[in-house]
Amino acid sequence: MGVSSTGELLVRLAVAAVAIVGPTLLYLALWRVLAWLRDDALIDRLASRGVVEAPRPAPADVLASATAGIDGRRCSDCGTRAVAGARWCRRCRRELGGES
Repeated sequence: MGVSSTGELLVRLAVAAVAIVGPTLLYLALWRVLAWLRDDALIDRLASRGVVEAPRPAPADVLASATAGIDGRRCSDCGTRAVAGARWCRRCRRELGGES
C-alpha cells in the first residue's frame, strides 16, 4: 500500500500541475508571439522591402491620438472641447480665443 500509492499520488500530482500550469504558459507564449508579430519595426522593414502593404492607422489609434491632445478650452459659441493647438472650432468653425 505504501510504495504503489505514493507513486500513484505523485503521478496524479504531476498531471494536475501540468493541467493547471500548462494553459497559462501556452497563453503567455501566444501573447508574446502576437506582440512580436505586431512589432512596428518588423512591419516597417517588410513594408520597405515591398513584402507587405504599409499599414493604415487603425480607427482606435486615430481616436487615441485625437483625444490625447484635448485641453481644457471650449468654444465660447457651441461649447465643443478644443484640441490642443487648434485655432478653430471643429463644430462651428469659429476662431477660438484664449479663454479656458
